[in-house]
Amino acid sequence: MLKPAFTGNLSISQRLNIALFCITLILSLAIPFSKDDWKNLTDPYDYLHQSKISLCDKEFYFPHVTREFDPRPFTVPLFYKLCGSNTDVIVQMQKFMLLLSAFFMAAAFMLFMEKSSAKYITIVTIYFLVSWWNVMGWATLVLSEALSTALLFCWLASFLFFYKKGTWPWWLLHVIITILFSFTRDSWPYVLISFYGGICTLWFFFKQRNLKQYGALLILSIGLFFIQQAGAKTGLRSKLPVINSIVVRVLPNPDYTAWFTQQGMPDAEKLTQNFGKIDVVPIEGQHKLWSLYDDSAYQSFLNWVVEKGQPTYTRFLLTHPSYLFLTQEPPEKLARIMSYNLFYIDEPRGYTRYVESAFPLFNVGVVIALCIMLLLIYTQRKTPILFGPVLLALFTLLNVILSYNADALEVERHLFITNVLVQLAGFWAAALIWDSLVWRKDLKN
Repeated sequence: MLKPAFTGNLSISQRLNIALFCITLILSLAIPFSKDDWKNLTDPYDYLHQSKISLCDKEFYFPHVTREFDPRPFTVPLFYKLCGSNTDVIVQMQKFMLLLSAFFMAAAFMLFMEKSSAKYITIVTIYFLVSWWNVMGWATLVLSEALSTALLFCWLASFLFFYKKGTWPWWLLHVIITILFSFTRDSWPYVLISFYGGICTLWFFFKQRNLKQYGALLILSIGLFFIQQAGAKTGLRSKLPVINSIVVRVLPNPDYTAWFTQQGMPDAEKLTQNFGKIDVVPIEGQHKLWSLYDDSAYQSFLNWVVEKGQPTYTRFLLTHPSYLFLTQEPPEKLARIMSYNLFYIDEPRGYTRYVESAFPLFNVGVVIALCIMLLLIYTQRKTPILFGPVLLALFTLLNVILSYNADALEVERHLFITNVLVQLAGFWAAALIWDSLVWRKDLKN
């Protein structure tokens, strides 16, 4: 199955993938970083605290909140534990994981390419994308973003490998990566259920092979969802996102506020008066919102959020489609979805400075046009992989809707991945189009 990778019989494209992995890994490990990069953030200390809990202790997987500690899903603390909770090692590990995910993704994409030139384009553009500071910069921080991105790329690659090979070992590898990926962020289980549900539906109607294995993946995603929900409930991880969404998006709208008041939300009038017009884009607005989290003057509201906030907010989403699908959000707020190079990661460093000016290369309109071209090519070639970038674009849209509605405060940080996936879909679509349309005789693989 992986024999060519362990023999001297490597194709030029495989050698190029290995070479770029080694080169970019060396360059990325040389990028400077400092503990000052995250000294003003609270999240790193939560991850480090959880990483020091024993793996045999239930608290590692289902931790309870304390005054000094906000629990997290277990994957990031697990990787940090493997690094001995040493921040210097953690940063270098995150760089390695990003480059490993690029290697894995390039190998997966190449499985579906016929032309050597298309394979070369795919390999180079993937490493080019990972070298963007909007991707690599997060690896210099002790935060979840780098591992979440790396495991997202690995998840996509392992899915493509299983789709191509169709064997149980590849299915099992995809399952392991799916579990790790799911527990990097609380929003991913929602996306995974929707993704596998859609895949099973497509596979059923188009009579694709291995439907049972994909059905098992759907069942797995449902199980992960309920397990992660149990962990979130234990650690009160939904409390702050619900508060953020109510303050930022509900209180400015009298009709929305009235709905929540009818559902029993206390302190509505006082909340509207003091927080109804808060602008959280400036950092001062965020500081004001943070003060609400443990303000005893709003204790009734805070208790209600813990006890009934999440189910009530979920019912609100399901009964207010215009809110759910963001149709009434102001354009300046929606623009945050495409944010990149946020202040968290500071300025580009190391070799990434030489690729920075190229990004973002694709915008949403261009990617949509490329996806339409792929669909037109599909009518002639009937090659299922041509739907790949289309599904990736839909996956990205789904994540935007779910993440934006999950927490309205740090939309930029939670959705920095949007622009990354738009670039990836654009590169992938362009390579597939070239692979389909190039006319000259192909070079030997």
